[in-house]
Amino acid sequence: MYLENIHKSDLGNGYYMNPILNGDYPDPAVFRDGDDYYLCVSTAIYLPGLTIFHSKDLVHWQILCHPLKNLVGSKNAVWAPDILKYCDKYYIYFCSGGTNYVMWSYKIDEGWSEPIDLKVRRIDPGHITDENGKRFLLLSDNHIVELSDDGLSVVGEPRQLFGAPSIPETWDTEGEYPEAPNIFKKDGYYYLTYADGGTAGPATSHMIMSARAKNLNGPWEMSPYNPVVHTYSRSEKWISKGHGHFVEDTEGKWWVIYHAYENGYESHGRKLLLSPVEFTEDGWFKVVKKADEACLKPAGKALNAQPLLSDTFNKPMLDKKWQVFGEGPSDKYTQTSDELVVTASGTKVGDCNPLTFITGDHSYEISVKLTLNDMQTSAGLILQYNQNIFNGIAIEEGRPVLYRLGRALWRGKSLDSSEFWLKLINNDQYLSCYYSTDGASYKKVSQVINLIPQTNNAYGGFLSLRPGLFAFGEGMARFSKLCYKGLK
Repeated sequence: MYLENIHKSDLGNGYYMNPILNGDYPDPAVFRDGDDYYLCVSTAIYLPGLTIFHSKDLVHWQILCHPLKNLVGSKNAVWAPDILKYCDKYYIYFCSGGTNYVMWSYKIDEGWSEPIDLKVRRIDPGHITDENGKRFLLLSDNHIVELSDDGLSVVGEPRQLFGAPSIPETWDTEGEYPEAPNIFKKDGYYYLTYADGGTAGPATSHMIMSARAKNLNGPWEMSPYNPVVHTYSRSEKWISKGHGHFVEDTEGKWWVIYHAYENGYESHGRKLLLSPVEFTEDGWFKVVKKADEACLKPAGKALNAQPLLSDTFNKPMLDKKWQVFGEGPSDKYTQTSDELVVTASGTKVGDCNPLTFITGDHSYEISVKLTLNDMQTSAGLILQYNQNIFNGIAIEEGRPVLYRLGRALWRGKSLDSSEFWLKLINNDQYLSCYYSTDGASYKKVSQVINLIPQTNNAYGGFLSLRPGLFAFGEGMARFSKLCYKGLK
């Protein structure tokens, strides 16, 4: 039995189950504008970048747009956005290449400016205003710097609001790295939250800490409920939980959205979790449900389901799920007459900017038809982690080729055809690859690939394994009838 994709956050009985976004959507920032919620996540070196999602209930999310069209600097990844509305404008602050940037627009779904370099270092920017309406930018290690009235430049130098307390040496973490600071206001208090302990590494590394103050300049006192989000045991379903953002719903209830790795499925990247927040009588707050428990849904209506991961390529523009790995030629991917036409570039898979999408399903099947009219074109279907680490099946000089960990592991005999059908079956992180010349009778490549170790802890970069299409060499490749099936 199969479905388009397996995980559904909404249980259909008034409850939801994490994750709310099943795939690699790290470093969430969320805000509410009336009855609408908007979420922005990190997109690393994928373009278009800075994915914005829209929701009415914090559980059902739809991709709205990708404001960032080009990377800033040379191959610089894009991380840790903060998204907000201030007066009549929308803003996104983010870090990349050792500095921080801002983009703005009068509309949430279009018209975004080019990134403006704020020329201030540190990472993980977060916007806040004080009681007088002055604007500030929070930065890692709980620093703060004043912003100009228009929010498009900084005033002065960053200073530290307060130093984060040490983490007990008995805890297993990556180290002490206070980052991802954010502040929300409630009942006369500024509540500052920040991440600490490192993002990956040990399962118990990441966490969310909280402090509060009556004045933005302090004095700050740490919450007695710290860490408010944390993985205490390496056996928990959700590990390395942290980097959260807090939001109040339409009924005055509070929630936190944060990322985590799913235990045993770290190759999927950091998925998004939602947990209810309760305030105590003395004005502190705590997260009251375990991340793997079913919870009552927030108020609000459910949006229609996300677009399918399958694709017929019959629209003028690429579906919003697609992102290119790295910055390649703008006209490399075009759609025409139910086909995706890919102009080959580069000399190998790693430098040809594969077209990818995100999935978090434990098991799935992907198949696609590939048409090649030039023996100088190499093309195929892969699961890609980064430029050097990828796995899958390709057609090169008319022969099927199996890739594992970025290297050609096996080459078959010439198939004497210009039409090929390629298929990947990811069976709980064991990858099998298939090829066919008629779309009906498939030949399985004997080597099965273990995907479990292909994670950030092995290869760095905080990326994930994503299905992708590619073409390198010369000429063009034509893809059609992409079919995605989540497997039970």
